[in-house]
Amino acid sequence: MKILNSQQIGDGPKNVIILHGFLGMGDNWRGFAKKFDSGIFCFHLIDQRNHGKSFWDESMSYDDMARDLLFFYNSQNIHKSILIGHSMGGKTAMKFSLLFPERVEKLIIVDIAPKKYLPDFKNIIDGYNHLDLDSFNSRFEIDNVYKIFVEDNFLRSFLMKNIYRDKEGKFRFRINLKVLEKKIIEIGSFDHKNSFFNKQTAFIKGSKSDYILEEDKNLIKKYFPKYSLHEVNNAGHWVHYDKPEIFEKIVKSII
Repeated sequence: MKILNSQQIGDGPKNVIILHGFLGMGDNWRGFAKKFDSGIFCFHLIDQRNHGKSFWDESMSYDDMARDLLFFYNSQNIHKSILIGHSMGGKTAMKFSLLFPERVEKLIIVDIAPKKYLPDFKNIIDGYNHLDLDSFNSRFEIDNVYKIFVEDNFLRSFLMKNIYRDKEGKFRFRINLKVLEKKIIEIGSFDHKNSFFNKQTAFIKGSKSDYILEEDKNLIKKYFPKYSLHEVNNAGHWVHYDKPEIFEKIVKSII
């Protein structure tokens, strides 16, 4: 197996692993991790398969992504860790804790529930597919074309991080776009296989987000009976970006 790419922030004895969402990367969480005591915590900011600088693979199943994480734990000699996951990363974290509960100390899930979602990334993917990266001379040019598909400045700047210059100076995608597009339904789904995780689990949701609904609470309680739900006012799906101070305060109170 291949080891997931990761960044380490801090060298304390308490391991914290963070899993990014769909089309994200571990680097997005650097600022957050640096706000914690580096003598107490050791943060591992993971790039999941087909994202960031991690390996590309034809599979995007949560079983496989959970096993990627197990392999990472073992390669780093991490016996047990606090696990934080946002969106798709939250599903990987939930799957991992259901399969390997002994390896998780506490679980923090950011704005996602253990259920199936219908994908709503058409404009984002269409925009990526529209970009002929070889034809651009600057990121400004790429941004000008991409904003036809993604108008929101914050979201577009986040998505533009998936475009980089290679050693020859040519623009390339960090993400495995073909596989992510092909597996979009699978990424939206979730299978719990009737197991449950009986340790402290915190769900953090944005008040403006509809990813965790009132009717999801029974489902959450079934698989994560020791759960708590924390709602952040005026935050959307990217809770940690919309309200970083409040998000940080909640996480610190948990870990």
